[in-house]
Amino acid sequence: MNSSARLDPLVLLRQQEAQRLPWLLPERHRRMAESPFAFFRGAAIVMAADLGRQPHSGLMVQLCGDAHLLNFGFYGSPERHLLFGINDFDETHPGPFEWDLQRLAASFVLAARSLGMSEKQQSRVCRRTVRAYGEAMAEFAAMPQIPMWVAKLPLERQIDERASANFREHLIKVTAAALQRDSRQAVRKLCEPDASGELRFRHQPPLIWRFDALDQAWLAGMDWQDWMQTMLGRYMGSISSTMQHLLAQYQLSDSALKAVGVGSIGTRCGISLFVGQHPDDILVLQGKQAETSVLAPYVNLPAPEHQGQRVVEGQRLLQTGSDAFLGWGTNPAGDYIYIRHFRDWKGSVDVAQLDGDGLKDYGKLCGWTLAKAHARSGDRRAIAAHIKEPKHFAEGVLDQAIHHADLAEADHKTFVEAVAKGDS
Repeated sequence: MNSSARLDPLVLLRQQEAQRLPWLLPERHRRMAESPFAFFRGAAIVMAADLGRQPHSGLMVQLCGDAHLLNFGFYGSPERHLLFGINDFDETHPGPFEWDLQRLAASFVLAARSLGMSEKQQSRVCRRTVRAYGEAMAEFAAMPQIPMWVAKLPLERQIDERASANFREHLIKVTAAALQRDSRQAVRKLCEPDASGELRFRHQPPLIWRFDALDQAWLAGMDWQDWMQTMLGRYMGSISSTMQHLLAQYQLSDSALKAVGVGSIGTRCGISLFVGQHPDDILVLQGKQAETSVLAPYVNLPAPEHQGQRVVEGQRLLQTGSDAFLGWGTNPAGDYIYIRHFRDWKGSVDVAQLDGDGLKDYGKLCGWTLAKAHARSGDRRAIAAHIKEPKHFAEGVLDQAIHHADLAEADHKTFVEAVAKGDS
């Protein structure tokens, strides 16, 4: 670490929350206080400040920016294949490749601790994750450009005989559940018919707040439908003419603010319901506020000024196959927004269901996936040469991961004490 003083984590979090929806901050604090790992998930800004004080390799890639193990998962490709990949890009930004890798490694240490694993088991899980990254990067470095660019990890390879029974059985359940998560499933869970029989989101404040129930001060004094049509008009300009034609077959039915995640809660995140002429023509899109990446202050590299565009372009670069509805716009209040398909075959591994071997297998999957994302945007041959021997490289990253995990546990304790005192 550099000798400069570490920035106060609580100050960083307060600065981040200054522009967030005030009625959701207590829920944000409650979620972050649940465990050191939950705090770690919500405090990407804190680890970014710590990483920004370290020397780095100078080998730049498009970073996920928040590459903890729960920001990986399953999703549907435009061709309707189930893919596994990074699935959160709010903090994506150019930067040194090892920043993503250190955040991923630290998240596995914290996850292993949450499961009560010994220090030896924690180290084994972390090293295997980093080693998988290094081995995959060497594989990509040896490949021609096009085969590397389109490479996917087949589902059969994820659930093969080499994986532990615990991991195989859990992935089978997760993928089966993911294939059931679509717009119709979202409507069944989140909507109800109104007096005229039209579908509407259930108003469940503070976590789900229908736009027609919001004070107009939060909508720049506009009617919610005019607000949404203005936003959607700007979004349409960022997607292909083909997708514009598809969306023209649907009518906006309802919109609501919906709190999501740990790191994002308090930002302006919403869902919109669209209906077509057929009873099954139901589409739910999600809009998320895109703030400046937490990495931006520590990396002197260009990124789009429109933060929604930054997220979308970063996601397209990092993913082998991306959501066809992905686009960006600016709402009438001037907030940067990106829009995506909501719950489109989304599925995540439940760490609590994994044992030591299962967590290690999941680490291998995430390591391969992160290497693939970095290989698309950076100099994969230079990164592979820098790593040299993946097994030895993993030892060095392990030391960093343990350090960041220890910091997260200490910061979590301080945060919980501040929440109890009302000082958060």
